[in-house]
Amino acid sequence: MVNRKTISAKKRVALFAAHNGICHICGGKINVGEAWQVEHVIPFAMGGSDTEDNWRPAHTKCHKTKTVKDVADIAKAKRREARHIGVKVSKSPMPFGKGSKWKRKMDGSVVLREK
Repeated sequence: MVNRKTISAKKRVALFAAHNGICHICGGKINVGEAWQVEHVIPFAMGGSDTEDNWRPAHTKCHKTKTVKDVADIAKAKRREARHIGVKVSKSPMPFGKGSKWKRKMDGSVVLREK
C-alpha cells in the first residue's frame, strides 16, 4: 500500500487560490471559514495520482457524497478485475458450453447434443 502525501498548509492555500475557491464537485464558492477538503479528481484507489494536478478543493459535504459513490465504483472495479483474471468463478456457470451434453437452440430451447 502506498502512503498518501501530507498536504502542507502552504500547498492547501496555493490549491485554493489556483481554483479561485470554487468547489470542483458542485461548482459553488467555498466561503472564508467554511470547511473544505482536498479531493482527488481521479480516486487514488482507481489509479489517480497523489499529486497537485489531481487535487481540487471541495466542500466537505460534497466530498463525502462523492467518496460514497467512489467507494461503490472501486468495489465494482475490483470485482470485475477479479472475475476477468479468473480469481472468482461464477456460482452458476452456463451448462451449455463446449464439452457439455446439452446445447441451446436459436429459439432458446435446450436439447441433448447429437453425437
